[in-house]
Amino acid sequence: MIKRDGEWYAHFVLKKEVELVDEPETFIGVDVGEWNVAVAVAISKHNPSKPMKGQFWSGAKIRYVRGKYAHIRRNLQRKKRLDLVRRIGSKEGRIVNQILHTIAKEVVKYAKQFKKPIIAMEKLKNIREDINGSAKFNRRLHAWSFRKLQILIEYKANLEGILVVYVNPKNSSKTCHRCGHIARKVEGREFRCPKCGLKYNRDLNSAINLARSLTRGAGWGFSEQALNSRMKPSAVKAGGTGEASPFRAG
Repeated sequence: MIKRDGEWYAHFVLKKEVELVDEPETFIGVDVGEWNVAVAVAISKHNPSKPMKGQFWSGAKIRYVRGKYAHIRRNLQRKKRLDLVRRIGSKEGRIVNQILHTIAKEVVKYAKQFKKPIIAMEKLKNIREDINGSAKFNRRLHAWSFRKLQILIEYKANLEGILVVYVNPKNSSKTCHRCGHIARKVEGREFRCPKCGLKYNRDLNSAINLARSLTRGAGWGFSEQALNSRMKPSAVKAGGTGEASPFRAG
């Protein structure tokens, strides 16, 4: 057993042999967060300037579960029923874990549809210490297991022979994926670039930047002119290909 984030997990040794990709052809950027539990977007070696098939997993269900059980705990604490508080916490954890398992499975399924994929996620070290918000926001943040979801995605991805790489997330949420400009700050659910005027879902923009951090290392270059000519907001039908729509947030 392993204790992580105050909870105990069973540790299993992976016996299944898998063949990892030696020369990737698709990088999948996966951004995790509170509003959208996960956002994934693919970038192909054959057209690196054009992200494909963005997909969102909403955090609404987890926020509802957290809020519901927080309310129950407060009532029980007022009645000094600490025994029931612990029991409620365990039930809440099981429900959230099941949701995370389902999302991780779907993220890996998303990645599998592309040729020779590698998943890129952000290093989350010190994320809680680096974010200072209201007391209410900080309580939600500490209750939300960012790293737990990443561990589940990595485990399920490795079973399918998909490598997971963790990258430096510096400015990934502030950088315009179209022109590369770094905004001073981002407010609300929409990223707005003060330089080129791009308006994009902030989580999707971040996921694209995570994938792009690998394309640069792999030498998948693209010109800014080509990027600016192609990266224009457009809707994409479910299951279709093309640029990930900036407004399909969950």
